[in-house]
Amino acid sequence: MILKEVIDKGIKEEGERMVPAFHKGNLVYGEHISRYESVKDILKDKVVLDIASGSGYGTYVLSEKAKKIYGVDVDAGAVKYAKKNYPRKNIEYLLGDAEKIPLEDNSIDAVITFETIEHIKDYKKFLDEIKRVLRPDGFAVISTPNDPEFPEGNHFHLHEFEEKELDQTLKGYFKNTKFSYQYTWLFAGVLNAKTADSEGSKRLLVENAAPVPSTKAIYFMVLCSDNNLDGLEVKELAAISEHWSARDQQARQLDTNEKYKQMVASRDTAIQELTRRDKQLNDTQNKLTDIYTSRGWKLLTTIHTIKYKFIRVFRRK
Repeated sequence: MILKEVIDKGIKEEGERMVPAFHKGNLVYGEHISRYESVKDILKDKVVLDIASGSGYGTYVLSEKAKKIYGVDVDAGAVKYAKKNYPRKNIEYLLGDAEKIPLEDNSIDAVITFETIEHIKDYKKFLDEIKRVLRPDGFAVISTPNDPEFPEGNHFHLHEFEEKELDQTLKGYFKNTKFSYQYTWLFAGVLNAKTADSEGSKRLLVENAAPVPSTKAIYFMVLCSDNNLDGLEVKELAAISEHWSARDQQARQLDTNEKYKQMVASRDTAIQELTRRDKQLNDTQNKLTDIYTSRGWKLLTTIHTIKYKFIRVFRRK
């Protein structure tokens, strides 16, 4: 199994960490890889920090344009996995905490931190650390879920932001912010066989047939800097993330319906069995009541009482 192979290589698949060997072909892979692809061009010839670098795939993407990049993660297994599977001469993977980044003050041109701030207990300390390692003319790109649109109950997330709250928080650390938004649509495309069957960048004309407001974005991506952000843009791109088949969907729905029917049948059988046992219990209780109130039981009780009285009398003698 791929999952076992991933774990054997020293990295934990916990539901939050994106590992291409495990997730490629799923929506989560498309979401993550498109974030990194959208910012790599603005990192050309810069010294970069990818904080919470995880399995290292994103650091590797960014290293295509960066002069030097540090991938820092708090998990030793992840760092070990990244070093083995995503090495490059201009990459240095380090073990470190987001609240205490293991880099010197004013040493970084750009900080990239995707889906991290919501995991940090003291996220203000995290932002302090980003500011500390950034050079005065540097910038950061921060992504995080949009709280009203993101599913509830993710125990890995300690604090999720609404747009206004996030903007106010970041402006407490940076003079300027610029928002981009990440959405998820069901994609319908007309492609030739070669384009559809090969991975990588494609030149496609995208027709937006389902416009939605920014409030419906699943994730925010925010450029932050004390410098003017004119001319600095997150590239607009889309990732074809997961194949969707109406027939497969129908088969899954039929399978779900069948499992539901089995669960209902199992529930009904259990209810019938409980009803049967409840009736047996009531019948037994009624029989015991009949016995305890019968003349024979009362006579037997009287006989036993007299018997024990005689026994106590004879014992005294």
